[in-house]
Amino acid sequence: MDTKKFNKLSMYLAVEGICDASPATWQTLQAFSDAYTDLKTHVTNIQVLSQNQEQDTTGITQDKLAARQAMCAAALPVANAVHAFAVKTKNNTLAATVNFSMSSLMGGRDVQSRDNCQNIYAAATANIASLASYGVTAAKLTALTAAIAAFNLLISKPRDTRAQGRTVTGSLIAEFDAADVDLGIMDDLAGQLGNAAFVSDYTNARTIVDVAASHASPAPTATATAPKP
Repeated sequence: MDTKKFNKLSMYLAVEGICDASPATWQTLQAFSDAYTDLKTHVTNIQVLSQNQEQDTTGITQDKLAARQAMCAAALPVANAVHAFAVKTKNNTLAATVNFSMSSLMGGRDVQSRDNCQNIYAAATANIASLASYGVTAAKLTALTAAIAAFNLLISKPRDTRAQGRTVTGSLIAEFDAADVDLGIMDDLAGQLGNAAFVSDYTNARTIVDVAASHASPAPTATATAPKP
């Protein structure tokens, strides 16, 4: 959520604080009460959506890198064993299929790394009967295929999270727009409440304070959206 929206949310919360402190002042005016109930719903939605929007993809990216490293670490000794077998049996095609270093397995796109490890697994599985003396066991192949599956689940996670963030942004805009409509109704009706102190406090709460500006200088910049008299 950007600074402008954060400033507006702070104003919404200030209005909530004033209204919640004096419910008897406005509860008898049904239209004001209804608008305020709706406003509180939208403010809650904004807070929840904001938390979702700010979900950091850094952790997901780190998890994906760790899973990729684990996959490649499981694949490399299998690849080396199959390569040794291929050299011994003069199977140049098989040797080329599994001829990887750790850096080459880790390099390239995510799907390329996964596919290379999957090809290593396939080559080892096809020759498993001949690989026992080279240190390739069923347990190692099971660990490799599990590591491939774990990495595969994470490949699209950062992109999916960003896509979800764009959806949340659209929902946030709609919630802010709806909250502003409710506040407009409350502004129109505030003058009928007959409580000068409440109206004054409400008017002050409706001031949107630029938090960024107030942090930058001793004199904060503020723009006011006052209720109609």
